[in-house]
Amino acid sequence: MLEIFDSTCVLLAKAEQKHFLYTKKVLEKAGLEVSPGQLVVLYSLYKRDNISISELSKDVFLDNSTLTGLIDRLGRADLVRRVEAPHDRRSYQIVLTKKAKRLREDTLNTMREIEKKMLERFSEEEISAFRGILQHIFITLDCHSLNGTEN
Repeated sequence: MLEIFDSTCVLLAKAEQKHFLYTKKVLEKAGLEVSPGQLVVLYSLYKRDNISISELSKDVFLDNSTLTGLIDRLGRADLVRRVEAPHDRRSYQIVLTKKAKRLREDTLNTMREIEKKMLERFSEEEISAFRGILQHIFITLDCHSLNGTEN
């Protein structure tokens, strides 16, 4: 193992980089016209469609400006569209297109394949512990606290 991997921070960053690149290649090979970042948005919309950008932003833990770019690219791929919110003409909802709905099972199966490959040599207990560790890291490292503000 490389000496640089004695740092957990470096190891986590490099593992995420490998995961991102692997996911990108698998998505391309599957013919799914999305990036790993867009996949997160699409996955969230598969769970809860027809929501405001603010709601989606909370669901995917991204700020509105970052999310807007992802939505624009998903829109160009004909996977989502913006529709006027019925209660407020100044806002809009993000809605899956027919194409995105048709690709739902292929997308979810591809995600399962990636996860299976990533975790193929681990027991259920190890996978559960790993997920717990990742969730703990996610919850513990609050970027807002760096600015002196708490959630």
